[in-house]
Amino acid sequence: MRDICLAMYWHMHQPYYYDPSSGASTMPWVRMHATRGYFDLITILQDYPEIRQTFNYVPSLLKQIERYTRGEVRDICLEHSEKPASELTPEEKEFILWNFFMVNWDTMLGPYPRYKELLYKRGASIAESSISDILDRFTERDLRDLQVWFNLAWFGFRACALFPELNDLRRRGSGFSEKDKQRVLQIQSEILMKIIPLHRQAMEGGQIELSTTPYYHPIMPLVYDTDIARRAMPDAPLPLRFHHPEDVEAQLAAAVCYHEQIFGVKPQGLWPSEGSVCPEIIPLIAGQGIRWMATDEGVLFRSVQSRDRFRMLYQPYRVEYKDAAVNMVFRDRELSDRIGFSYALNEGKRATADFILKLTDIAKRVPRDGALVSVILDGENPWQNYPDDGEGFLRSLYEELSKGSFVRTMRIGEYLDENPPSEVIGNLHSGSWIDSNYSVWIGEEEDNAAWDLLGSTRAALKQRESSAPVESVKSALEEIYAAEGSDWFWWYGDRFSSDNDAAFDELFRSHLKNVYTLIGEKPPEALDNPIINLGRVSVSDEPKAFLKPTIDGRESSYYEWVDAGRYSEIRSDSTMCKTEAFIKGIMYGFDAKTLFLRIDPVKKQVEKRQKDDYRIHIHFTSPRECRVAFLLKASEDASGKFEIGHREPSGRYGRGETYNTIAIDRIIELAIPFRNLGFKQGAEVCFYVQVKTGELELERYPRGGYISCILPDENFEPEHWTAS
Repeated sequence: MRDICLAMYWHMHQPYYYDPSSGASTMPWVRMHATRGYFDLITILQDYPEIRQTFNYVPSLLKQIERYTRGEVRDICLEHSEKPASELTPEEKEFILWNFFMVNWDTMLGPYPRYKELLYKRGASIAESSISDILDRFTERDLRDLQVWFNLAWFGFRACALFPELNDLRRRGSGFSEKDKQRVLQIQSEILMKIIPLHRQAMEGGQIELSTTPYYHPIMPLVYDTDIARRAMPDAPLPLRFHHPEDVEAQLAAAVCYHEQIFGVKPQGLWPSEGSVCPEIIPLIAGQGIRWMATDEGVLFRSVQSRDRFRMLYQPYRVEYKDAAVNMVFRDRELSDRIGFSYALNEGKRATADFILKLTDIAKRVPRDGALVSVILDGENPWQNYPDDGEGFLRSLYEELSKGSFVRTMRIGEYLDENPPSEVIGNLHSGSWIDSNYSVWIGEEEDNAAWDLLGSTRAALKQRESSAPVESVKSALEEIYAAEGSDWFWWYGDRFSSDNDAAFDELFRSHLKNVYTLIGEKPPEALDNPIINLGRVSVSDEPKAFLKPTIDGRESSYYEWVDAGRYSEIRSDSTMCKTEAFIKGIMYGFDAKTLFLRIDPVKKQVEKRQKDDYRIHIHFTSPRECRVAFLLKASEDASGKFEIGHREPSGRYGRGETYNTIAIDRIIELAIPFRNLGFKQGAEVCFYVQVKTGELELERYPRGGYISCILPDENFEPEHWTAS
């Protein structure tokens, strides 16, 4: 087994929420993530001095942190938190009831009875337009408790250790005073003031390296030239060409300058926004004195035309274009995604054991000592999905890595100093860390509409650059750079959605409106119209009629499943993107005696699942607890077997009967008689689907909650025949 090096690289990023026209930030996420991910990840390293890591902070995020600490910016949620509950107007109460449950309900709300009580009092599923109808339900005490809980729930494990009074408040749970609330907000402020000094101190002590990103987090290849998208997306409809290499250069230069101003040294490394790269940006990056950058393994494999990961992935490269060159490292996607997604579902020591097992496998299969395993991921969003904010996993992992066995943790720049790349890439693939293309940010109707508005606004500014006042032009350019940020385009289109879609849309258009105002022109009416289609949602359809599918692992006929209930994972509400999802949809239905289930795997997982030890568990939680389990492999004729185990008093699932009414091919189809599950007609069935390997849970669908349906009774067919 070889010795290997591990580079853990945390990327910290939030959109630029500040709107100069209003003088306020529209969302609280810089403040909230500071008390959780930013503070936790840097301070826990104090307990493990042997661990070396790399952190990436987007300059526009640092700028917002700085402005909070100087009292120059306030967000709208902070203003609604500070106001005494007795003085809240009806409109302010509505805002609080709509916005102050924006936490992970499973991990940040469910464990706290009072917070959960307030949610149920409001209603877990309610339209914003209906909030005004329930104001009378909430007393002054309720509203004050909610003001406190929204802020209290966001603190991470290190904040609670440093400020024990936070745990005291959580234990008390209710009846908070205005003094309690002000103390919670004061602690937030104290933590915000520590963030930048803590990172600078760790950098100067040699424990971490700090890298940067173009100032406002733009997709550099698309700002350089949107037509570059055609290289990886030849058939995608694109907007009118946006071509501004000078903006890429300006955002890189501003990032380097600001980084040096904050941390005292120029950055040597770069995380290109969303891992998005193309050959043309290499000279611009090198021109700023940046020595290295990173992106996803998919970009590497397409660049070198090989998927031999053990020979190709675990080493640095020198990437050349014309007369310029930059060193590059490429992330191990599976390990990165396991921290970002899968390990949150598992106990910390079990997750660590899996991580070390994966590293051991790499160490056995790489052809050289000192191979570099790059684990690169979002450093702020995963932890709200961990029941303990990630403390158990991080401590267990760092304790294991500190033993110094076959793994050495290193800063990326440090590794490159000791191991200059010997391999050269002369034709870098144009793509990002998601699907190795740019489809998240361009190509859909909403994305393209946003690019067209950005382009027309940029053109209007260019026309006025020579005649408008210099300072106005400078400020207008800053608004353009902010509008070039990737975040606005992330939420446009069908792939991602959140409760804040409308606010993101409005803020993007506000940046463009500000450009016109600054150069003395009236903003066009088009900027008053929302880009986003707020009515587009993905729902789970209920079964409409009895099914008669052929259990063969194939969609033999369109009509087989047309009347089934459907659960879709296509649209995500996450700020993160898992690139290796296993399942894209689940269908379910029945006849008078049998439950039918269909699972549609993601196409690129079909070959992978044939050789890896993946299992599917279908957990039924109602009307009785039982589990259907099967190996995610199939024989040549698509036949397979599944086992039904019922939950025992010990909490384990006993071994049960084995059945063969399952087929695994392009899709997975099962037929399960109600009597084998112990279900009766008319019962409400609730279930969720897991993907597991060994004892490790990789995925759960839905991530929170259950899919439910009512089993048919003798009235089902007549009622649905009449309804149709």
